[in-house]
Formats: sequence, structure tokens, C-alpha cells
Amino acid sequence: MSWKFVLSLVFALVVALFAIQNAYSVDVKFLAWEVNISQALIVLVSAIFGALAAAFLGLVNQMKLKAVIRGDKRTITALQDENQAIKVKLEQAEKKAISDVTSAAPDIVQPVE
Repeated sequence: MSWKFVLSLVFALVVALFAIQNAYSVDVKFLAWEVNISQALIVLVSAIFGALAAAFLGLVNQMKLKAVIRGDKRTITALQDENQAIKVKLEQAEKKAISDVTSAAPDIVQPVE
């Protein structure tokens, strides 16, 4: 089990215990609304909204990181292709240089195999 999961469970247990011990009815005023509701329910709903907000932000961050990884993979592939093309050109240039040298002075230079 992940330590983050265990920590989340402990936090949820603490919030639940707090909510149960503070189950009194309270008046809640928000903008134009006024409601008489259990304090435990307010605590639990607030914790749930907080968890959802954290999960959403984590998901957004994960999507950004995946986009960066995709871009890096494309760059790696392009660089590997470029590297292969340069190796082929280098081999061709070496063969051409050897053939130029051997054709200019065939009795002096022997090609190395």
C-alpha cells in the first residue's frame, strides 16, 4: 500500500471522528441562503470538496506531464533518425575518401579491410 493512501485514510478517519463529535445543528449563511444543518455534514462535505479539488489539480498536472513526455519522445525519435542519417553519410564519405585515395595512388596506398 502506498504511504499516500495510508495517510489519506488516516486523515479521513480524523475528519470523520471530528464530524461525529461535533454533530450539533448550526445556522449556515452563504450569500442569499440561510440553512440550519448539522455541523458534521458541513465538515464532511467540505472535506469531500477539498479531496475532489486536490484530485482534479493532480489530474491536470498529470496530463501536463504526459504531454511533455510525448513531446520528449518525439524529439528523441527525430534525433535518433538524424543520428542514423549522419552515420550513413559518414560511411559513404569514408568509402568515397578511400576510393579517391586508392585511385590517385594505387601502388602506394592499400585499402584497409
